[in-house]
Amino acid sequence: MIANLISLPVMLILSVLQMTAVSRIILINGSADLVLLAVAAWGVREKGENVYIWALVGGLLISITTAMPFLSPVIPYLGTAFLSRVFQKRLWQSPILALIITVVVGTLLQHFIYIVLLQFTEVNIGLVESLGNVTIPSLLLNFFFLFPVYVLINDIGKWITPEEVYE
Repeated sequence: MIANLISLPVMLILSVLQMTAVSRIILINGSADLVLLAVAAWGVREKGENVYIWALVGGLLISITTAMPFLSPVIPYLGTAFLSRVFQKRLWQSPILALIITVVVGTLLQHFIYIVLLQFTEVNIGLVESLGNVTIPSLLLNFFFLFPVYVLINDIGKWITPEEVYE
C-alpha cells in the first residue's frame, strides 16, 4: 500500500527532472527517459504487482507535459512494467541483466509506438531516420542514467519494504 502512495511523489520528481534537466542533455536528437527507467527498475526490484500503478502514474504525468497525443505515454510505460515483471521472474538471480534487457526492449517499444502514433497523426517521419537519430541515442542516454536511477529506486524500495532479518 505504501509503495502505491509513494509512487506519486517519486514519479512527480522524476518527471520534473526529466522535463527540466535531463531533457537538456541531448545526444543527436535523443534524450533519456527517467520515468521509463524508474518503472523498469521498480518492476525488476519489486515482488508485487504495484509496478503497474507506478507505470500508470508516470504515464499520466508525462501525458500532461508531452506534445504526444494524450495518454500515449501510458502504453509504453505499462508495456515496460509488464516486460520488467516477465524478465524479473525469468532472470530472478540476475536483476541487473533483467533490468538491462527491460530497458532495451522498453525503449525500443516506446519509440516504435511513438513512431506509429506520429504516422497516424500525419507527421512524416522515416523509420530508419528516427531509429538512427532518436532511438539509438536515447538508448545510449538511458544506459547512462540506468544505474543511478536503479540505485535510487532500490534505496526507496528498501526504505518502504525493509528486508526481514533471519536469526
